Amino acid sequence: MAGLSSRELAAQTLSAVCQPKVTGQVVVATPAERLAAGRKAQPPITDIYNGFAWPDTPLGVIKTDTGYEFFASDGGYHARQMWQGKWVGNNKAGSVVTTVGTLDKPLGSGDPLDVGVSPNPNSAVNPNYSSYGYIGGGPVYQVPSELAGPGHLLATYHAELPKDALYAALGLAASSDNGQHWTDLGEIIRLNQAYAVGLDGYEIGDGPLVLSPDGKYFYLYFPDWLANGSLHVTNAGGASTTTNVSVARAPVAAVLAAAFGTARSPVQPELSSATELAHPHTVAFEKFYEGQWDLQPAIGGASTDLIPSSAYQGYLDIHYNSELKRYVMLISNDTQFGYAESVDALHWTVPTLLGVYGPIAAYPTAVGLGDDPHILGKQFYVYFTHLLTDGSGWTEGSLQRLTLTCP
Repeated sequence: MAGLSSRELAAQTLSAVCQPKVTGQVVVATPAERLAAGRKAQPPITDIYNGFAWPDTPLGVIKTDTGYEFFASDGGYHARQMWQGKWVGNNKAGSVVTTVGTLDKPLGSGDPLDVGVSPNPNSAVNPNYSSYGYIGGGPVYQVPSELAGPGHLLATYHAELPKDALYAALGLAASSDNGQHWTDLGEIIRLNQAYAVGLDGYEIGDGPLVLSPDGKYFYLYFPDWLANGSLHVTNAGGASTTTNVSVARAPVAAVLAAAFGTARSPVQPELSSATELAHPHTVAFEKFYEGQWDLQPAIGGASTDLIPSSAYQGYLDIHYNSELKRYVMLISNDTQFGYAESVDALHWTVPTLLGVYGPIAAYPTAVGLGDDPHILGKQFYVYFTHLLTDGSGWTEGSLQRLTLTCP
């Protein structure tokens, strides 16, 4: 065992409880269905080249009394336009699309609601908003009844700077009207590598907020790029300085209070009624680094690779599995899917191959079949975006689904 880190040793001693059986790869939104949905999206789409570029992020899924609501980004450009007597669109690519459907037909039969993330009323909350060329998200957390902002929605978004290479950050957006409007709460995670002209492109993803084992923190997982003094993801010796899986966290209560809390008059707080915060915002997240949470800020700080021996790196999706009493992670490198488990959400099994689903298979989203789609069971679905590599772009794009079963 000489030469192995404590984290690698922990991964070796932890074995996966489930060896998933993968069945039933089916198309749940065909290219034709996507095209038809885009034609009736509201507000109307404005990108004549990409069209309805959905889903361009992982999905957010909420179960309702009548079915399911699905959330994901339309990666097309959303030009400013007058719609129903008001200005909509933010002159950026990306959005948060809401559809009402079933697990077999996520697009449903209604009109998709295709809404851009609006700037915060206080521009100081996110001074980078105006520089984004893309801002969109899908993974959604619905606030439970006992916490601040019951029923309201938090979405993690992926934001890109319109520069010479892909450089992105993660942020939060809030909705208090079930996705009719989304307000930017600000960035929460940036790579350790700062932006510079000539950088290699690097994908940070757009994962879901995950509750910590004690329920007190939001965890958000992402691949990080640790600065190495060059413009490249490899150092002078040719070794990669990127991580497969990093994580940042912030207290649930603090995040929800900042996003949906109330404020009272500072003059006579006992006499004034509570009102929604005029300038909702996010709070600082911290990256997990060298076994501690309080050493590195999530905006630009360093992080520890939770699975340094993983053969897979890319889009990350993490959910708790109540049957296994473990967290489950899916990793997509755009063609292959990997699978890992954890008891404490920090120490993970070495990911194993689920299969090859490309040419492009991106944004995996695990969905539970019980009352809460965020909680997985013995059997669960995995949705993903399927694209070709023949230059057709989104024209032949589809949403597909796998069934995973723990024997």
